This record gives sequence, C-alpha cells and structure tokens, in this order.
Amino acid sequence: MLARFVTATAVGLALVAAGGAASAQTRIAVGERSGATLNAQSPKLDDGSYYGCWVVEPGSGPITIEMMTGFFDAFMVVGTGSDCGESMVPLAADDDSGNNTNARISGTFSERRLLIRANAFNAGEEGNYWIEVKAGLPEVEERLGSMDALPEVVSEWGTDAYVCAGAYRAMGDLARNVGRYGNVGTIDYAARDRQVTAQMAANERAAIDFTSSNFVLIALGGFIDDKPQQVSEYLTTLADCDRANGFTPVTRFR
Repeated sequence: MLARFVTATAVGLALVAAGGAASAQTRIAVGERSGATLNAQSPKLDDGSYYGCWVVEPGSGPITIEMMTGFFDAFMVVGTGSDCGESMVPLAADDDSGNNTNARISGTFSERRLLIRANAFNAGEEGNYWIEVKAGLPEVEERLGSMDALPEVVSEWGTDAYVCAGAYRAMGDLARNVGRYGNVGTIDYAARDRQVTAQMAANERAAIDFTSSNFVLIALGGFIDDKPQQVSEYLTTLADCDRANGFTPVTRFR
C-alpha cells in the first residue's frame, strides 16, 4: 500500500549501490525498506534485463515484499540458491500485483534465508527503485475523502532536507495533476528545491532522487487508484516542509 509506505519511509532511509558482480547481495530485515539503482553496472540476466540481489531472513510468520519504482516495469522473484542469477531456484514471482507496475509477493516461507531478485521486466531498463519487507500480509486500504475535497492526514515523513528537496523536486512530474489544489500552481518549487539542496552536503544529496521518485509514485498512485489520501499525504508533506524552511506554505487544499 503506497500510503503506508510513504508514512513509514521517513523513519529510516538506506541507500544502497546496486551494481557489480552477480554475487553481490544486500541484506534487508523484516520491517526495513531500502533504495537502490539498476543501471549498466548492475548484474544482467541472459534476457538483457538488469537486477539487484537482496537477502532476507523471513522468520516464522507471513511477510510481504514490495518492489516499487517509477522508472521501469518492476519484476521480482523470491527464491533460494547462492546468488540471484540464472542459477537461482524461484519460489515465487510477480510482475504487477503492487500499485501500478510495481511488484509484490506475500506468504509464509519455511526457508531461513531468502533471495530477492529485484529485476526490470524489460531488457536495458534502468532507474531507482525501493524494496520494502513487512511482517504480515497486505492491508486493504479504504478510500478517504474525494479528489475534490482531499482528507486531512498527518504526514510522518518529517522535514529532513532530503525529504523536502525530494518533495519539491517531485513537483516537476506532478504539477499537472496537483496544480489545481490551493496555491500550488503559483509556487516555484524548482527554486525551493535548489535552495534546500544547496544547504546539503554532497553525500546527502543521493537520497533526493530516490525520495522524489517515491513521492511521484505516491501521488500518481492516488489518482490512478482513486485514493485521495495519497494525494493529501504528498501535499501535507509539502506544507510541512514549507513551514520548516520559512517558505510561504501551500494552502489548505480542496
């Protein structure tokens, strides 16, 4: 559920360099989420598609694994073996059970150690993505409010610099969708992105694009799936960031 993901992401963001040899594996625990990138340095399957390899210890109860991206069609495989390449023994696979073209796999696994192949569906596709592993099965999220009267929500993203820069940067992709709410259409979010980013250390800026792509997923997913609360979550985060940085905040949206 994208709204659940957005409120949890601010708790802890880990960025991982996805690339190198096919044997490279990144550990992720139940209850964690992490971001990475597929590119020309990532390992590649025989069909020409790039992938990242993750390892999780699922425990005894059910878990839900989600792969989310706004850059390519996600394809995820869970299995066993020594690595996530062609020799991997698949236990489950999914293309788009998540929102939009995102992948989701849920279940109870008897294996003590699982491999997660985070894969692009098509050859040569690149971009940022997120992996999240949660205890339990997916929740069914109810629709709140309407697109003409967005519900009031509380954003748990916080106002760290990478969050605010990411929220402002996402407006480049979202302005046509959310420009009608409040005073959004009158604000220069690109300028606010530049101002916040300029105050960040170089090693902190890597998180901005990951966060921005996640906000795009959240808000666009709200329009596609008719979940007004996801649109409201994004705009509420914008307002929180505006106040934290001394900007004129986005007004209450209807």
